[in-house]
Amino acid sequence: MMRCEDVRELIPWYVEGSLDAEEARAVAGHVAACEACVREVAAALRMRTEVRNALDGLPRLSEKTWVRIRERTGGRSIARIDVGSFLLGFRLGASVVRGGVPMRGDLQVLGQNIKLFERRRGGSR
Repeated sequence: MMRCEDVRELIPWYVEGSLDAEEARAVAGHVAACEACVREVAAALRMRTEVRNALDGLPRLSEKTWVRIRERTGGRSIARIDVGSFLLGFRLGASVVRGGVPMRGDLQVLGQNIKLFERRRGGSR
């Protein structure tokens, strides 16, 4: 059985669905029996949902505008926001490439990036 400390380190990847099957089963087994870790998973899911909802609520630009942006930027990064410190932070970035505007949001904990979401071409997740 995993310890709470081990599970808490894996929760962001568990919520994102990026753990291998064995680790995911181990985390799920622990969470099923640990009320504190259930709350941690619920908080991580809420944060992920709130970030995605906030991004979904942003106004959409017309295709004509995106064409002009792509022509001017040539695939370079067009925006990056970093908020926080080495201990805890949030990063949001966007680029313009052929076929769309990929965006990515990361949580940074103790200098390590934890992917919260990634939208690739045309706004897909």
